[in-house]
Amino acid sequence: MTILLSNDTNQSTRQIKIKPVHLLTNQTSTTDELARMQTDVNEEVHKAQAQLEHIKVESEELLRQAREQINKEKELWQHERQSYIEEAKKLGYEEGFSTGEKESRSKYQTDLEKANQIITAARRDYHSLIDENEEAILTLAIHTAEKIMKQMINQHPTSFLPIIKSAIKELKDQSIISIYLHPNQFEFVLQHKDELKSILENDAKLSFYVNEELDEYGCKIKHPFGQMDAGIDTQLQELRQVLYEIVGEKNQ
Repeated sequence: MTILLSNDTNQSTRQIKIKPVHLLTNQTSTTDELARMQTDVNEEVHKAQAQLEHIKVESEELLRQAREQINKEKELWQHERQSYIEEAKKLGYEEGFSTGEKESRSKYQTDLEKANQIITAARRDYHSLIDENEEAILTLAIHTAEKIMKQMINQHPTSFLPIIKSAIKELKDQSIISIYLHPNQFEFVLQHKDELKSILENDAKLSFYVNEELDEYGCKIKHPFGQMDAGIDTQLQELRQVLYEIVGEKNQ
């Protein structure tokens, strides 16, 4: 197979959505590492969900305490009201009873308003906490996944190939395919050109190019009808979308 190292030609651009790629290799050790990597990512997702649940529990506890405070204030007012009634009856002062009851009712209304304000604030803080922490938790999960994936590829360079293979399979019926890679990944991928070529139709033309503007683990694949991104960033974006969907379903 001939490897072309030439400048890119003008082509129309069309984004083709790729399916999530599972990093799989034929080596047992690499497969085990990939499995551990996916387990670590799943653990981060579970941690994110657990933190959201913890925030929800804390907010519900705050609401419970506010309602409990309202009930206590109500009971206290009833008790004070009864005391004023008994005192008025005992002393025979109707005016004193009326004044005392009004003072007690006023105090109760004030305390009730405070309790209602606590509930309103608690509800507002609950939704605010959820909104603020969701973004932070999801960002942490994505950052951790990115770190794990890049560390995995550094330790086992062959784990980068399945990403490219999966993308090529989406385009195996194309007659011309051009793969653009960062310089740090170009030489390694080029060494496996025959393996990648075997995925395509017999008369398909596969070329490799260096693109320094790509991220180290980026991969852009062009064909006669457009192009597609197949690097780690694309995989992380799909993971981010999945996490947001999980959180969205949980909040419904």
